[in-house]
Amino acid sequence: MKKAVAVLSVGAFLVSMAYVTVGAQATRSVNEGVYTAEQAKRGEALYKETCSACHGDNLEGSGPMPPLAGKDFLANWQGKTVGDLFEKTSTTMPATAPGSLTPEQAADVVSFLLSKDSYPAGSAALEAKVEPLQQIKIDAPK
Repeated sequence: MKKAVAVLSVGAFLVSMAYVTVGAQATRSVNEGVYTAEQAKRGEALYKETCSACHGDNLEGSGPMPPLAGKDFLANWQGKTVGDLFEKTSTTMPATAPGSLTPEQAADVVSFLLSKDSYPAGSAALEAKVEPLQQIKIDAPK
């Protein structure tokens, strides 16, 4: 009897964890206007100052530095979330001083990248926290 209860408890736990995992999936798209044009403009200035030396003036990448625009960028990031991109940007960039961007600066840079990849601007700024950004899926621009 104890084994049956234990199995049922484990089964209930697994079902509840599956529900949490499904519930945590991205529910929005970058095509819904998840940043502001002003935010992307700030991100552009910051990109030129801190990112372009490695990733290029046109976000084309160079050598081991990946492109941040175009089909190669989309191939690397499609199906992931803006939270993933924000986290990568805020914790590992710039390469010469990883983690030196403030959360707001990382959000501005990500906004600029989205603008350069033809995702539309919206009326609300991209948040500077990974959790809400995990709800925004990166998919092909429309």
